[in-house]
Amino acid sequence: MVTAVKAIQGICDTPLQLDSTIPEVLEAGLRVYNGKPIVNSVNGEDESLDTILPLVKKYGASVVGLTLDKGGIPKTAEGRFAIAKKILDRAMSYGIPKEDVFIDCLTLTASAEQDGVMETLNALHRVKTELGLHTVLGVSNISFGLPNRELITRTFLTMALHSGLDLPIINPNIASIIGAVRAYRLLAGIDRDSAEFISVYANDESAPKPAPATAEKGSPDLVYSVENGLKADAVKAAEELLYTVDAMEIINNYLIPALDAAGEKFEKGKIFLPQLILTAGAAQACFEVIKDRLSLTNTETVSKGKVVLATVKGDIHDIGKNIVKVLLDSYGFTVIDLGKDVDPQLIVDTAIEHKVKLVGLSALMTTTLGSMAETIRLLNEQYPECKTVVGGAVLTASYAEQIHADFYAKDAKQSVDVAAKVYGK
Repeated sequence: MVTAVKAIQGICDTPLQLDSTIPEVLEAGLRVYNGKPIVNSVNGEDESLDTILPLVKKYGASVVGLTLDKGGIPKTAEGRFAIAKKILDRAMSYGIPKEDVFIDCLTLTASAEQDGVMETLNALHRVKTELGLHTVLGVSNISFGLPNRELITRTFLTMALHSGLDLPIINPNIASIIGAVRAYRLLAGIDRDSAEFISVYANDESAPKPAPATAEKGSPDLVYSVENGLKADAVKAAEELLYTVDAMEIINNYLIPALDAAGEKFEKGKIFLPQLILTAGAAQACFEVIKDRLSLTNTETVSKGKVVLATVKGDIHDIGKNIVKVLLDSYGFTVIDLGKDVDPQLIVDTAIEHKVKLVGLSALMTTTLGSMAETIRLLNEQYPECKTVVGGAVLTASYAEQIHADFYAKDAKQSVDVAAKVYGK
């Protein structure tokens, strides 16, 4: 044990998990360990608790608690939860903080203990939510003795992650298993802005590039920061540029080219929607800085024009519209967002009131396409000088032409292109 710990720590700084059924061997490893190890393991038996936990406390380790005792592994979630609570209570009585206690609710094979699958997951969920502990699970045990083990293991892993699993024991060399973890982290909002997922699965060309070299002070920071969605850095660069560069020059020579570059990469599939939104958010933050500075000097607005956006009557889906709003804002347009499920006449009245040249309409449900057609009909009757652009998952270019829309945008970036065309920007 001593030789192994020293040898591995000599080449690896990842925390190690020490495992031995002999307490003296375990303590020898803990004594020479540099840092905070994990002890594997303790169970619900008093002898195990009173032998292992003092070592965990003495050497400041973390410990894995197995939900079994002299009676074996309880068949019910209630039985396993009771053992987990006993382990936690005993650990805390020794002065071990709860964050150092990891509970393994133990995976039984679905081929032999099919009813035990959900009991494991239910126990895991209770340990996570009621005790607030980190959870461990040997995931691949679930598929032992069955065909297509990888499919079963991957599915169970996703179920376990959703139930509160923190520390899955898995084979990192199986791409679909690691992929399931990455996909879960994205869908659960852990992988913010899908950054990790995109960095792994997108083309290498989508990785951030070094800032371009340029002699003008400040400009590489702004362009690079906007293109890579670094909002705080972009704002700082914009603030610095405003001391020496005209506001409209910053917009036209730095912000818009950066957005155009990101839009072109998006259209070519070199970057993806989360990255485009981050870029737009960084640019929008810079626009706000510029607007604030101009308001102090009573300088005229930098808006490129007003656009009314709405999800049509009867449709409550507004994600696509919201993305369009972010991009339009970022390109310097003033967006009047009427929200979702908007009455056709309200859209027309708003367009007339604000004298806009463009109305953007969105729909995701086929049943609401009639509302879109009615809105365009009213606009053409009451405010014919206004143009319309339509988009949404159920829209096509041919249908847009059929309902007399002026433009069809297949994505948010095309909506910006339409606005630029209408306003001649």
